[in-house]
Amino acid sequence: MTARPVREGEIPFATSGHTGEPVRWWRTREQLRAEVELIAATAIGEVGQVISLAPPEHLFGRLFGVELPRRYGIEVHNAWQDPVIPPTWRPGVPALFVCLPASWVVLRSLAPRIAELPRAVALHSAGPTTAHTRQLVSALRGHPFRAVELFGSTETGAVASREIAADADDQQPWRLLPDVRAELPDGQDERRLTVSSPRLARRDGHRAPPRTWQMGDLVRAAGERRFTFVGRASRLIKVNGLRCDLGRVEQTVATALPGLEAVCLPKRDAVRGEHYELVYADPRGEFDSRSLWPLLRRALGGTPLPRSLRRVPRIPRSSTGKPLTHLLGKPAGTAVAASRVAATTGEPARGGEPRA
Repeated sequence: MTARPVREGEIPFATSGHTGEPVRWWRTREQLRAEVELIAATAIGEVGQVISLAPPEHLFGRLFGVELPRRYGIEVHNAWQDPVIPPTWRPGVPALFVCLPASWVVLRSLAPRIAELPRAVALHSAGPTTAHTRQLVSALRGHPFRAVELFGSTETGAVASREIAADADDQQPWRLLPDVRAELPDGQDERRLTVSSPRLARRDGHRAPPRTWQMGDLVRAAGERRFTFVGRASRLIKVNGLRCDLGRVEQTVATALPGLEAVCLPKRDAVRGEHYELVYADPRGEFDSRSLWPLLRRALGGTPLPRSLRRVPRIPRSSTGKPLTHLLGKPAGTAVAASRVAATTGEPARGGEPRA
């Protein structure tokens, strides 16, 4: 399809190239402003300062770390450049915290300072919440503090929201935002979520945004305009907001390191929400864990490195060659944690920093 000229005021946001070739999605300033005003009215309320822990290259970080402060003329404290340094803010001013999964570790340690604010809202997106999220909500119970989670994507913007409770779990229902329509399953059936809204982005090379967009998320209806998240229809995970296609990681490793068999297993992560373990077999005896880390870093480029490596004698497969992941139980003494390898090789014990 022939690309049309970019309209003045359109802004590009890229889905990560870690699921294939990077794709740019264009949003108008009107769409950004509409989303900011909608979330401000339905989820945030009035605040006098923003503490952003999400990079502005990411749609979520741009909306609430740049566009919202600009729209309402309030100050912003950018804390995303170095997530290790605790953020600062102005005492006595109602605050909005813009959070990625890894942000909650830092905020949990700052609970006493947050409790001193006259009002605070933490807005979360770009991956699942962690135990630190619920710990902070619990620690601030009785204080004027709320935590709100957004459900959406670069292609759609936010489509649903829910308030995070201290005792909440993944089955807590989501409520569609007022300007979103969705095709929800009947009864207890599950299906991929298909949505329409005036905030759908225009894909690079297309003349207009799509009328509807099918997301990669399986959902089940939970009442009028409400749903529960069942899981992803693909092998996509988000490591602190950074998309990572586990199938593509396996293909990349197979191409770069012939002779090595590798399977990626998704894991919940206490800090980043989601992560993965790379289980490998080395029939020729060409690799050891110490030499494998730098080779993986070179092969994967900007894709998050695995949280850990685990060597097994062989990868069990079906008659059609499909890995039997349920048989890849953790044998004693074969897991090589990233942090342990880091201590001996200098390889970072992390799977990707927060970015778009």
